[in-house]
Parts: sequence; structure tokens; C-alpha cells
Amino acid sequence: MVFDLTFFFGILVFPGLLFILTLALLYDWIERKMAARMQNRMGPSFAGPAGILQPLADYIKLFTKEEIIPEGVNTFIYTLSPIISFSIFVLAILFIPINGLNVFGSAGFEGDLLLIFALATFGSFTIFLSGWSSSNPYSEMGSVRVLYQFLGYDIPTILLAISPAMLAGSLSMTNIVRMQAIPFVFIIPWVFVLFTISMQAELEEDPFDIPHAGTEIVAGYETEFSGGKLAFLNLTRDMQIVFGAAVTVTLFLGGPLGPVLFSPSWLWYTLWFVLKSILVICIIEGIECACARLRIDQVIRGNWKLMIPLSIASLITTIVLRSFIAFVV
Repeated sequence: MVFDLTFFFGILVFPGLLFILTLALLYDWIERKMAARMQNRMGPSFAGPAGILQPLADYIKLFTKEEIIPEGVNTFIYTLSPIISFSIFVLAILFIPINGLNVFGSAGFEGDLLLIFALATFGSFTIFLSGWSSSNPYSEMGSVRVLYQFLGYDIPTILLAISPAMLAGSLSMTNIVRMQAIPFVFIIPWVFVLFTISMQAELEEDPFDIPHAGTEIVAGYETEFSGGKLAFLNLTRDMQIVFGAAVTVTLFLGGPLGPVLFSPSWLWYTLWFVLKSILVICIIEGIECACARLRIDQVIRGNWKLMIPLSIASLITTIVLRSFIAFVV
């Protein structure tokens, strides 16, 4: 019974659902404050100290608003797709070792890196379904852009993620972390740069926010959503940010590894993981605020003509580098 209570506490509270939701709200606040400073605006200021409770207040407001369902929508998919997409990204994050182990209290398994990316791809497809089921031309256009962008950039993202896996000699997230006595960002910095750009596209951050480009297609796939359904779509985007930062930290920055000054070690691991994730969030938000939105044709050409060839070249370079390191050692 004690084991069961510990297991459910890990799933629901720490480092599970409640902790992940808290991270999502914290990262949302950091993004908004950083964007406000870079664009000479105030940002969240009144809800809580320095406006830190503003993201929570926004979700409470959305969940209490009336939901309007347009005529002609596929009600079943329209209703479930926001919840399913949110749940899938939460499930993907549960396999990432936040405090040294994953949420299930284990070291994972060989190949969980591929499982995580498979879940993220399926989550992106459910986002497509949410817009496609809305029976709105702007939503349908935004959902098609989701397929073009998310599924297209999945190819270079996975190829680039294989590079640290090659250095570690494992497809296990936990083993990749354990092999980073020196964070891989210092060994293969070019892969980190390309992975960050590719992840920028996966997270719909500028200059890759074309699936919901407000100046072109209203709100894209979100156009016909309101109330709780819109809240779940926004939560999905926040979960994507948490997922992207967590995967980047795990693959290139040593995950939760860092100095442990005193017991308990899991507390220090969690602290280092959060601090490294905030660093990644700042990099992503800095790129977003500094860049203007690309056109859809530029995004597609950039993927097939630039990112995929560079990711293949980076993988080959990493394989050669690993062979050289093994030869020297």
C-alpha cells in the first residue's frame, strides 16, 4: 500500500502532473516578462508578486467562460482533441528524468527517447485534428500548417537528438544523462544550435509561429475554440514549451546533474533541472523576440533544403567524433 501511495504521489504531485503544471505556469510567466522587457512593455504586474500568478488567473478565467460550439463541427473530435493533445504531452514529459529518475520512479528503458518523440508527434497530430474538426477555413488552414511544420521538422529534430544518443551509446534518457560528465553542449555545440532552431519550429515560437499567425489566419487552428477547450489548447502549448526545454536540458545540458551540497539529492537534481530549463526558455524567448515571422514557404524550404541536410551532416560528424574519442581513449 505504501508503494501504491508513493507511486500515485509521484504521478499526480511530484514530479508528476501538479509539478509539471507549475513549471508550465512559471515558464509562461518568464516568457511574458522577458518579452515585455525586450519590447519595452510592462508584462504581468498585478496578479501576485511581480505578476507571477497572471498565467494561473488567465486559465481560471478561461475555464469559467462560456463555451460556444459552431455549427457543422465534428463534435466528438472537436471536444476531445484539446484534452487528448494536452494529455499526450504530459505523458511524454513523465518519461523525462527530472529529479534523477522519471516520474514512474525508474531509470526508464532502452529506447524511451524514441517513445518520447513518437508521443510528441502523435500529440501534434491531435492538434491538427482540433483545427480540422472546426469546420472553419482559417482553422483548417492553420491545422494543415501544423502538419507541414510539426511533422516536417520532426525529421531534423529526431536526427539531431540521435547525436547525443550516439555519444552516450544509448537511447535511454537516463543513460544519456549519466554519460554527461561533460555536458554534450560543449562537445557538439553545433548540434545544440541546430536542435534549438528545430525545437523553435516544433514549439511554434517566432519565427515559426505560422500555424496560428494572427495577421494571416486569425488564430489558426484555435480560431473556433473558447472556454475550457481553448484553455486546454493553450495548456498544450505550455506543455510543449516544458517538453522542449526538458528534452534540450536532458540531451545537451546534463539533465538534473549538478553539485549536491547536502541531502536529499533529489531536491538538488530538481533545482538544477529547473534552472537549466529556465536558461533554455530564455534562449528560446530571446530568439522569438528578436525574429520576425517567416512565411510558410520559407519555413518549408528551410526545413527540406537546410535543416535536414545539416542534421544529417551533424549526425555523420558526431559518429566520426565518437569513433575518434573511442580510438584516443
